[in-house]
Amino acid sequence: MLSLGRPRIVTSTFSLVLLTVLAVSTPANAQDDRQVSGPVLISVAVANTCAPGSRDPSCRDGDADFELGAASSQALGFTVFQHVVRLRESKTRRELGGAFLRDWMKSVSNTGRTWDDGGKFFTNYIAHPQGGAVYAHIYRQNDRGRKRLEIGETGYGGMLTRAMVFSAVVSAQFELGPVSEASIGNVGMRNPTKMAWVDLVITPVLGTAWMAGEDVIDERLLKQMDGTNTVLRNALRFVLNPSRGGANLSRGKWPWYRDRDG
Repeated sequence: MLSLGRPRIVTSTFSLVLLTVLAVSTPANAQDDRQVSGPVLISVAVANTCAPGSRDPSCRDGDADFELGAASSQALGFTVFQHVVRLRESKTRRELGGAFLRDWMKSVSNTGRTWDDGGKFFTNYIAHPQGGAVYAHIYRQNDRGRKRLEIGETGYGGMLTRAMVFSAVVSAQFELGPVSEASIGNVGMRNPTKMAWVDLVITPVLGTAWMAGEDVIDERLLKQMDGTNTVLRNALRFVLNPSRGGANLSRGKWPWYRDRDG
């Protein structure tokens, strides 16, 4: 009989992280009854009224509405893209048969038995963090009050923390959730060491650091090219900020798009 003890632990942990995302994005003042229209927004505490994307330092702790619906849709789109790429592998297609729920739960039950999953260094420490950076960028581009924050500005560190939590939740879904490596291809079902901690930890942590690194390149180098040779500027934006480009594609923008372009 399949033991559900470990899946319950994993599910509880996943839920706790999701609640953390909601907590950091929920109004500190529960009595705030502002009306919103369009996409459902999670509103962070309001100290004063500032225009979305305002660069006034006094607005950094003001209105910062996170578009959860749009961010979730964009993250799902990128997740589906990754699975389409995975389906090109024979080992993934080979495990598509069988009882979906039973095989998924068996895969998840093997989570966390080891740190290393035996994967290539490039896959675990470069490719996966780059994916985590895409998720982090997706968070930032949907946080109206923080998406234009630059390194050194008030609130940038808090934005990184929120982006890492969002990336961690979505990355955990990619590894363990209903649209995951565990459910599509049943990674870890036959070889428990494949469902290791490395991807759950490294993807969001190094991914967020990757996003910050792209910010340094964008602010110190690429921003200086604004208003100059558009072709060269866009080519360098594409090459030197690949994760930001992936996040842009998820919202229907060109990879070299910047919010500051207007």
